[in-house]
Amino acid sequence: MHQFNDNPTDVLIVGAGPAGLMLACQLAIHKIPFRIIDKNNSSSKNSGALILQARTLEIFEQMGIADEALSKGVIATRINIISNGKKISSTRIGNLGGNLSKFPFLLMLEQSQTERILLKFIEDRGYSVEREVQLQYFSQEDGRVTSKVILCNNSELIISSKYIIAADGVNSTVRNLLNIPFEGKSYPNSIFIVDCKAESQLLPDEISFAFSNFSVTGFFPIKGSRWRIDSNLPPKYDKQQKITFDIIEKNFQEWTKMNIHLQNQEWFSVTRSHQKYAASIQSQNCFLIGDAAHVHTPVGAQGMNTGIQDAFNLAWKMAFVIQNRAAPALLETYSAERLGISKGFARYADLVFRVLTSSNRGVRLFRSSVLRWFFSLFFPLISKNKTFRLNFFRSISQININYRTSILSYHQLEFPGFQDFPKSGDRFPYFKFVDPQKNGSIYNKLNPASLNLIVLSHSLPSELEKIADQFNINVLLIPNIPETESIYTQLGIKKTGYYLIRPDMYIALKSLSPDIIHLKRFINQNMFISKD
Repeated sequence: MHQFNDNPTDVLIVGAGPAGLMLACQLAIHKIPFRIIDKNNSSSKNSGALILQARTLEIFEQMGIADEALSKGVIATRINIISNGKKISSTRIGNLGGNLSKFPFLLMLEQSQTERILLKFIEDRGYSVEREVQLQYFSQEDGRVTSKVILCNNSELIISSKYIIAADGVNSTVRNLLNIPFEGKSYPNSIFIVDCKAESQLLPDEISFAFSNFSVTGFFPIKGSRWRIDSNLPPKYDKQQKITFDIIEKNFQEWTKMNIHLQNQEWFSVTRSHQKYAASIQSQNCFLIGDAAHVHTPVGAQGMNTGIQDAFNLAWKMAFVIQNRAAPALLETYSAERLGISKGFARYADLVFRVLTSSNRGVRLFRSSVLRWFFSLFFPLISKNKTFRLNFFRSISQININYRTSILSYHQLEFPGFQDFPKSGDRFPYFKFVDPQKNGSIYNKLNPASLNLIVLSHSLPSELEKIADQFNINVLLIPNIPETESIYTQLGIKKTGYYLIRPDMYIALKSLSPDIIHLKRFINQNMFISKD
């Protein structure tokens, strides 16, 4: 028997992992009604996707939750390379990114904690996750989505929404119902993951990678003097049908050649990794985000962070369309900007992961001899060479992702002399902002619910003020005073100019003059609608 929902919603989010929860948080910021359902009876209880990258923490700061994340996580200060029980290399990473971000490090924060922080954010705004609710079917007709879900008591509920979001993971029901191909590779060799305490000489704020003749093991510190440990299984055990924590505990010292005792197991899993991509991430009013759209190997900790960026990119566009601040065609830029965004890094990650987990005898010999010495040379470069260190940080932190080829990036005002400065489509660079009231990051000054016009001038030109008011654009005036001189230099502005910043902190347009002709042209060609 169908139970019809009396309260249609704007957005139905299927899946309450980090990507689905981030989308819910962003919709709450924009005051867009939504429902979020999940087939599980509770949120994650383990370390899961462990590492938060700088770009994700910058979003958290804009939401006002970065400090809470930092207080519940561990900032890794060093990476160690261990070979057959002996440390052969070590490098500091506590300030890996220098001045590129307010968060120039890797934060070890358990997925369970990340989800709790995001859950609290939506609960504080009157929303909650509807648990033990399974999507069974949906259809799209006349600009609406009609979804049939099964509740925990086996009754059926019909939910009507303008949009449906697939945030339901690698085995996405939404993606399967749409018959969207999900192609890539599954790796044949098993890895195990455990959250536990350990009696060892490892320091509780350092990451260690241990190479031996049998395995490669990663040790990641988590709060409470605990460890997240990832490792491939030695060939002898890889094909065994059932691997238990007791087997791991009994043989771990022999595999790693380390004097270490695993204790107080909290979570244990044996799994295989995948690297796959959906052929499409939009079908009419349905959008795929997170693991429903792409799944990655653990190398580089890109998966969860990429999913959060998906949600951040999509939410403001969906909000603008629902609020009639932009035409529906704006939503097509989500797929154009995010489809395959991480494939470049994935090619490198695929090679590294195959070498680290292969049970082939030749690869194992290479891994235990050549590769460990490569790392003994590679990691000191991070400490000694600033250019190398910053490029390495850019490659893993996601601050280097850009949308320069997007129609939302206006390049007609750029010229060769501007090559060394931020470009349209780039993330707006981090810098400290000084004003009489408060010192802080520039991101604290940007309104996450609107376009932002950063005007570098002694006063706000009336024409810019008028167009900002017409399109509900938040204005931030930065006068040219001694305290802001470095900002003008960093942004390539000598006297007067402006940057138009999207709600997701990417540059849409930049101008070296207060002229509004190009600003008007950009707004009109990208379907933004006047409030009048």
